[in-house]
Order: sequence, then structure tokens, then C-alpha cells
Amino acid sequence: MYKLRNQYRESRLYPIIRGFSRTIEKGVKRILNVNRFKSGKVAIQKYKNFYDGQRCFIIGNGPSLTIKDLEKLKEFGEISIASNSIYNLFPNTEWRPTIYTVHDFQEIKKTREKISAVKTELKIVAMSASGRIYNIDEAILLRLIEPKRGEYFSDDISKCVYDGGTVTYVSLQRAVYMGFKEIILLGVDHSFAREQTKDGKMIINNKIKNHFQDYQTDDFWGNGQKDEEAVVFPLDFATDAFITARHYADEHGVRILNATRGGKLEVFERVDFDTLFSNK
Repeated sequence: MYKLRNQYRESRLYPIIRGFSRTIEKGVKRILNVNRFKSGKVAIQKYKNFYDGQRCFIIGNGPSLTIKDLEKLKEFGEISIASNSIYNLFPNTEWRPTIYTVHDFQEIKKTREKISAVKTELKIVAMSASGRIYNIDEAILLRLIEPKRGEYFSDDISKCVYDGGTVTYVSLQRAVYMGFKEIILLGVDHSFAREQTKDGKMIINNKIKNHFQDYQTDDFWGNGQKDEEAVVFPLDFATDAFITARHYADEHGVRILNATRGGKLEVFERVDFDTLFSNK
């Protein structure tokens, strides 16, 4: 039986048959899962322009992120959106994000118990309808669409949010929908040890650290640092997505600033983080 199975896998027809079966599988899951987004659609509509005219900080998990900066956000009562394994910093600070979000399938699959344990004012999880959907405690479930290029920016996240290669792009769509008129990025270094360009070229720089020091624990995804090193950042795809976000923001009276200390993201106007609180 094992020998027959191997012969089948080595057949020239195997990739075709396997690809066809996966397409059917995704289609069936999409049909079965579509109803699971209805409650999230209703729930998120309550937050349409909820923060109209206010400002918020979108927190990236880059190596430039510091506890001191997070403490300042808490001190001045700033609204913040944070994501993924930001909870690994919680033992070191009393700061907590106003909105917590995740959209990476592997992150959700492997750490869903930790995600469920996060206590925040609002928790949003985005998933693709063509894959398995996990239940996360107290989370609003939104539909994630994966475009071929980063040229889509959702003006109604109750219908869907668009992937742009990074959770920050998804968070920008949420922030605009909720009515924020000034959105400030912090800890969005836009730089990874392994990056892939639009022509498929791989750029490797092992001196670059992907995330803040406590982002990846030994049991993260089950393989610890090996998983961290395997992450490949779609550099051009994500950059194009940020350009799309800036164009959308400019056309709709929203200002996006980058207060990250260093990093490579130059799509948005730079601002000195420490100057943002001088009038408060």
C-alpha cells in the first residue's frame, strides 16, 4: 500500500489532480463558512465612524518597539491598535491596546488559546472563507480577501478586509472604517531578515531582527526561533499595499504618519514620536 501511494504521488498527473482537489475543497469550505461571517458583519457595523475625528496609534511588532513608548501611550490615554504576539510584552507593562487584532492563519491556528485570553475593549480576527475558521473568545470575525496585488483598500470592512502582506495594512482599513482621521504607525520597521521582491528574488540579511525581543517565545508555532527565521516578508507586495493605503487616505481626508524609530517604511510622512504629546 505504501509503495502504491508513493507511485501515485510520483505520477505526472498527481500535481494536476491534487491541485484540482484543493480547489474543490476551498470552494466547499467557502460555501460552508460564508454564514459564519454574518454575526461579525453586524457587530462591526456598530463601530462605523465610532471614533470619528480622533487619532490612533497602530502598533507594529518590529524590533524598534519599546516599552517606554508604550508606557507613554498609556500615560496620555492614547487609542491604540496592536496585533499578533504583542501579548508577550504584557508582563512588562501596564499598557494594553484598545483594539487587538490578528489575521495570519498560522498565528491563529497555533496560538488561538493565547489570542482568546487577550482582554481588550475590542478584539477583531480576520480569516479567509476558503480555509478553516477557528472560534476566538470575544472576537468579531471578519472576512479576509487575498488579492494578487496590494491594490485594494476596503471602505466597508463589514463586507471584507484585504490582505496586503502585513497585519498593519489590515489594521489601517479598520482604523479608517472606525473614523480615525489621524493614524500614527509605531514599531512598523518594514524590514525582515528574509524578504521577497515582486520578481521572486530572495534578499537575506541575517543581521536584521524581525520582531521585538519577546515576540517569539520558545513554543511559538511549535518551533520557536526556527519559525521566526523561516518568515519571508513580501517586500514589494507590502510596499505597494501601503502606497494604496496612502492614496486612499489622501482622497478621504485621513492623515497617516510614521513615528517608527528607524526602519525602512518611507511611504508615509515621518514624524518624531516624542513631539506628538507636546500639546497634551
